[in-house]
Amino acid sequence: MSEIKLKGLTPAQTARLLPENLILLGWRGSVAHGMYVPSTDPDSIDDKDVMGVYVGAIEHYLGFGRSDVNEKWEGVYDCVFYEVRKMVSLLLNCNPNVLSLLWLKDNSIIYKSPLGHRLQENRDIFVTKKAYHSFNGYAYGQFKRMTHMNQEALAEIQTRKAQLLSLGCSERDGEIVLPAGASEDLIDKRGQYDELRGKYYKGYMGDKRRELVERYGYDTKNAAHLIRILRMGIEFLTDGTLYVEREDKHELMDIKRGRWSLEKVKAEAERLFALASEAFVRSPLPPEPDRQRAERLVIDIVSDHHKLRRVRT
Repeated sequence: MSEIKLKGLTPAQTARLLPENLILLGWRGSVAHGMYVPSTDPDSIDDKDVMGVYVGAIEHYLGFGRSDVNEKWEGVYDCVFYEVRKMVSLLLNCNPNVLSLLWLKDNSIIYKSPLGHRLQENRDIFVTKKAYHSFNGYAYGQFKRMTHMNQEALAEIQTRKAQLLSLGCSERDGEIVLPAGASEDLIDKRGQYDELRGKYYKGYMGDKRRELVERYGYDTKNAAHLIRILRMGIEFLTDGTLYVEREDKHELMDIKRGRWSLEKVKAEAERLFALASEAFVRSPLPPEPDRQRAERLVIDIVSDHHKLRRVRT
């Protein structure tokens, strides 16, 4: 895999990042969807996300060794790697976070071995109506996260922020900075503001993303995820294809950049939830995947990699 190059990483960093026995590696998240906001943009909150599939060491299958999922960070890269049997188990449930890897275009594939190609070319195994439950469940989670902070709490945070700025504080990278020689009262007010933010954000986002939530009144990144995943789920149920690189990316970017009101996002989400239910009823896809075929695929990939004698099921 010495031919794999990740921009900004040295060969040593790349080697440290990637697992052994990698068979497939591709972009995920904003890069794969054509919605990446580079770090040069002052409102950028995107990482460079990649996903890979690997064959476990022989001990994983025949001994006591066990390694299903590896998450690693290196520089700007946020990476997750799945052992092939774990990957297929997620694919059988139409997990939207991993399903996209099998529908990436060539320009979003970083590395693909012949075994990785075999996994991708058998993607029809995982095209089932189970996608309705997984995509809608994920979308509902995004909807809750988008609106998890009630508007009264947000209004209080915005009021306290305005007060601090009027008293001589400044803002830097989404944080309130005290002026030199700040009074005890001002220090206390800033502490109360930080405590309030921490309570309602519950630590799941960075300072820059918090600042964007306060600016627009809701989590615009989750809103873009919500609308995208609902649309992708409807398309999948209708066509049996996952359109990862989005033709509607400009509209989704408008949502991500806060150009849609919260009310407009909610209205579109409600419309799409209803369309998803209709798509599920009308979908020509089979209700369940062919699990025997999926099992044979895993056996063949692992056996060919380790040059084992296959046992046909």
